[in-house]
Amino acid sequence: MRLVSAVLATVIAILITPIAPPAAAGQLATWSSLAPTVEPYDDPFAEMPSKQISDLRTVLRADLADAAGNFDTDLAEAAKAARLRLEEAGLDIEHLFTQREIIMQRRENETLGVTTTHLDKTIIMDGYVLPLRAEGGMIVEFLLVPWVGACIHTPPPAPNQIVHVNYPEGFEVTGMFTPVRLEGRLTHRPSEYDLFLVDGTRRIPASYAMEQATIGGTPGEIVASETAAADLSWFAAAQAKITNVFTAAMTNMEQGRSAGTVGLALLIAFAYGALHTLGPGHGKAVVISYFIGAGGSLRRGVAMGVQIAVMHVLSAIVIVFLLDFAVRQATGAAPSDYRMIRMASYALIVAIGAVMLWRSLAAVRVRRTTEMAGDTHHHHHHHDDHAHAGCAACSAAQNTARGGKWIAAAVGIVPCTGALIVMLFGLANDLLIPAIMMVLAISAGMAVTMSAIGVAAIWGRNWAETRVATNPQRRFRFEAGARIAAAACVLLIGATLFAGTAMYDPGERPEQGLQLVQSTVPK
Repeated sequence: MRLVSAVLATVIAILITPIAPPAAAGQLATWSSLAPTVEPYDDPFAEMPSKQISDLRTVLRADLADAAGNFDTDLAEAAKAARLRLEEAGLDIEHLFTQREIIMQRRENETLGVTTTHLDKTIIMDGYVLPLRAEGGMIVEFLLVPWVGACIHTPPPAPNQIVHVNYPEGFEVTGMFTPVRLEGRLTHRPSEYDLFLVDGTRRIPASYAMEQATIGGTPGEIVASETAAADLSWFAAAQAKITNVFTAAMTNMEQGRSAGTVGLALLIAFAYGALHTLGPGHGKAVVISYFIGAGGSLRRGVAMGVQIAVMHVLSAIVIVFLLDFAVRQATGAAPSDYRMIRMASYALIVAIGAVMLWRSLAAVRVRRTTEMAGDTHHHHHHHDDHAHAGCAACSAAQNTARGGKWIAAAVGIVPCTGALIVMLFGLANDLLIPAIMMVLAISAGMAVTMSAIGVAAIWGRNWAETRVATNPQRRFRFEAGARIAAAACVLLIGATLFAGTAMYDPGERPEQGLQLVQSTVPK
């Protein structure tokens, strides 16, 4: 009887015990769903001429200075004239300033605001891992970001497009920006996090955090929200979009979907390299200054373009493999955007400019000394398909080829952002062959553009020489002047780039509320 009673009691206990419902499966959340919906608003500054924008800024600066008790007579006069021009154009200045505040508030909501759609709910989220902290070779804290290169090679996305994750049990990643699928509870926890850099740290603001996160499943297509780059410059926003194109193209290449897909991916990379070189940086000014001073044949112009491209390929591969590996092994965190390497490159440009200037001035001194000694002689001969008159000019030019190689090394040793991102993504996702193929295509495009720039500089110099240097004496003066001016330009460009890089971090976002993307609101 006791046994029967015990069995009955157990059965009754099981029957009356409530059955726990199965754990709710998380809903797949997109990056766009993390950004709040902002009502459309009128932006009167979008189509406003730049002159009127400048006048509005002048008036605003004068008003702010006056309000702070810092009256400036010159600024006040400039503001008075600017206000008069704006009023003559029929613009209501006070209304524009009011609208400016509204736009700034709306833009701030776009980047800092959060949505309640997924708050305090279990969700599934796909993104790229940006490590913050590691223990025992395992990543235990990271940021989930919507595109490759975010916060390192491009400025950070909007804070509401970054999710902070603590993962105490740790997990291994194969490289930077590994794509993952996370499941956990999304919370609103605005904070800033230190991202380790080779030359310091960077504070990254994030609006969201994920608690009780688990990693599992295959991530799908990762698409950033349109507001992710809401306050980035057009160039940085375009860079972020291009990285998404590159990552998709590399994946397609690895899967071998078709020869057409591979060809299209390489064509995109080639076009990117050719067009990207026309953008800011890449040493174009240095190359132009060098050839204006040194001259040379068309072959030399093409050769320098190819040398720079080869250096870009080698530096992208070597830097990503060695520096990224070393930093992650030592700290488990992310390397910087290699600002120290850029500064070393710019320092080398300064040194090259200084040597060029010293040699050019030395050639002039030699010429004057020989003339004073009565040993002046004029003869005309050719070196490497370009003319020089006078032994002093020859003396200044004798190391031109070697100097050109140093210029190519200094310019090419800093790989472009696109090449770095491609290599980082390839390293993280076991796509090394597609990554190297893409970098080769990027560099080929850069070689074409840089060669064209070098050839154009040589043609321009030769055209000017034929019209100015009508006799040996004038030819010497032209060559000496061109060399001195070009050397000074190389020196000045290198010094400016070095100082600017040392004082300014291009990876930082503009201060919230002060700059609006694709809008020229005066600030």
